[in-house]
Amino acid sequence: MLSRLKAIPWMTVGIALLAILLMLRLGFWQLSRAEQKQLRAQQLEQRAANNPLSLQDINRQPGNVADFPVQVSGHLDIGKVFLWDNRVLKGQVGYEVLVPMTTNAGEVLINFGWIKAPPLRTQLPEIDLPTALLTLQGVVVMPGDNLVSREVSESGWPRRVQQPSPEQLAKQLGRDLLPYIVQLNDSQAYGFTNNWHPLVMPAEKHLAYAVQWFGLALACFIITLIALHKQRKKHGNSRAS
Repeated sequence: MLSRLKAIPWMTVGIALLAILLMLRLGFWQLSRAEQKQLRAQQLEQRAANNPLSLQDINRQPGNVADFPVQVSGHLDIGKVFLWDNRVLKGQVGYEVLVPMTTNAGEVLINFGWIKAPPLRTQLPEIDLPTALLTLQGVVVMPGDNLVSREVSESGWPRRVQQPSPEQLAKQLGRDLLPYIVQLNDSQAYGFTNNWHPLVMPAEKHLAYAVQWFGLALACFIITLIALHKQRKKHGNSRAS
């Protein structure tokens, strides 16, 4: 029995077990993400079925207000345009154009959509927006925090920003903003392209990744067993000779 235990490559077994545990953990994480995406897809479907709400209605909603359709009326501050940097559409780098709108319910950022970046970094795209009273329809978006991104301080307008945080952009404006963004539905009417993807990866994709991780864990387990069996058999033959 002792000789059999000595024949087992314990370091290799330990590494294999750690790899299996890691792959299982990744598989269960993908299952968790799939469940989250399914719930988000249900929320999108349910809220998209509603008639557009006013900003006053949105502000009275309890909890997370993301994905509600909304209608806003007000005037744009076209002198204070933010350019959300490094936004890619069909392989092309550009900006998403964020403009403050003054409404009866407060000032809110409107995401008009994507515009292609000029060839040189020193150049900024030309933005032409109306100054008259506008009534727009869109979707409420709650921007996520990007812990990797570092905000670069710029002067002048339009102004590039690395992430669309209403809290941070309010500081640059020097006035309050509502804590969400309205993603415009009809971006094309103003010369932009809607680049909003509420679900970057669907639940089915996460389920497929989970199956792959579990399959790799099973394959690693079987290969480890086969390797141990061959090692023991080889050790037995060497002792017999």
